[in-house]
Amino acid sequence: MQSIAVFTKNMDDLDLGVAELKESLKDFKFGRNSLGIVFAHAETDFEELGAKLREEFKFPIMGCSAMSLFSEQQGYAKEGISFHVFTADDCSFAAGMTGELTEDNYKSEIRKTFNALKNDLGGWRPKVIITYAVKNNKIPGDEFVNVLDEVSGGIPIFGGFCSDNFVFDECSVMLNSQMNRKGMVMVLIGGNTKPVIKGEFSVETVADFDETVTEARGNVVYRLGNKTLVESLQAAGFDLEAKDLLMQFVGSPFLVTYTTPEGDEIQVIRNLDGIDLETGAGIFLGSVPEGANIQLAMFSRKDVARSVAKAIQSAIVDVANEHKHEYTTAIITSCVSRLMTFSNSDMMDETKGYSAVIPHSIRFSGMYSYGEFCPIISKSTGNLHNCFHNATFSFIVL
Repeated sequence: MQSIAVFTKNMDDLDLGVAELKESLKDFKFGRNSLGIVFAHAETDFEELGAKLREEFKFPIMGCSAMSLFSEQQGYAKEGISFHVFTADDCSFAAGMTGELTEDNYKSEIRKTFNALKNDLGGWRPKVIITYAVKNNKIPGDEFVNVLDEVSGGIPIFGGFCSDNFVFDECSVMLNSQMNRKGMVMVLIGGNTKPVIKGEFSVETVADFDETVTEARGNVVYRLGNKTLVESLQAAGFDLEAKDLLMQFVGSPFLVTYTTPEGDEIQVIRNLDGIDLETGAGIFLGSVPEGANIQLAMFSRKDVARSVAKAIQSAIVDVANEHKHEYTTAIITSCVSRLMTFSNSDMMDETKGYSAVIPHSIRFSGMYSYGEFCPIISKSTGNLHNCFHNATFSFIVL
C-alpha cells in the first residue's frame, strides 16, 4: 500500500481547493484500488466537496468534520481540508455509510452496513475497520464500537467521533457526495496489510480519590462504595454547582480499570459528561462497569507529549519487527480534551511531536475527536479488545 496526504486552506472556494489537492497529487502513482479519507473544518460543504473529489478521482471518498486537523504537509491546522489517499494493487477498500442512527435502529444499521461492505471486498478477508461517527447523546460511545466488534467477529476497529467547534450540532460524516449529521461512515480494508494500532494516555492519579463502582448502568454511575458519585466528588472538593462544571474535569478525567470475562485487565480514560444532583449520579462519555476501580486523574502538556512519544515509538518497534511488510501510511486520532491543555500560542506542540518521531517514509494525517475508537491488547494474554476511549492518543500504521 502507498499513500500521500495533501492539504488545502481553501474550504470556502471548493473549485480552487480541489484544484490545489489535484495539483499536489499530480506525480502520485495510483494502484488498482484506491481510497480517499477527508478531514475538514465543520463549516465545509461536505456534499459539494465529496462530489468534486469523486468526479476528479473516481474512487470512494469518505471522511468527517474536525475541530482541528493535521497532516504531514501542513502540520496543525484550525481550518482547511486534509485529503489522504491510499492505493494498492494487493489491497481492497470497501467504504459505506449508515443511515441516520437512532436508539432504535443503530444496531441494525451498523450491522447492515458492515455486512454489505464485507461482500464488496472481492473475496478478501477484512483486516481492519476505519470508521468515524457522529456522537449521539442517547447512544453510549461504547455501543458504536461494541456492535461493530460483534458483527465483525473482533476485527480491529480504529477511528472515533467527529468534532466541531464545541457547538455539537455541526458534526458530520461523508461518503462521496453524501453527508450525514447522525450517521457512521466506515471502510473495510482487506488484502496484503498488517495494521499496527496503538492507543496511549499518560495521567497522574490522585491518591485520595480511589473508589470501587458499586452501582452503575451503562455510562451512568450511581454509587462509589457507600456514597453517591456526587457525594464522592463533593468530598474531593469539587464545586458541582459551578457554571463551568464540566470544564473542571477536562484536565481531570477518570482512570477506570476493570476485568473482562476472559480475565484481561482493561484501563480506559473516561470524561464526565454531566451530573444529576437529585439522584447523585454522574454521566460519563463512555461506559463504566460495576466492580470497576475508578480514580481521579490529571494530565498536563507534558503528559500529552509523553503519550504521543510512547504510542509512536511502540508502533515503530512493531513496524520494524515486520521485516517482510512495508509500512507507508498512518492516521492519528487525538481527543479534543488533549488539545485544550494547550494555549492558543502552543496548540501546534502536539503535532510537532508527531513530526519529530514519525519516520519520513510514513505519510500521515489526523484529527481531533470527541472520543476515540482503538483496540487494547492485553499484556497478559495478547487478546485484542476493541474499546471506546476519552482523552487518548491513538495511532494506526498501514
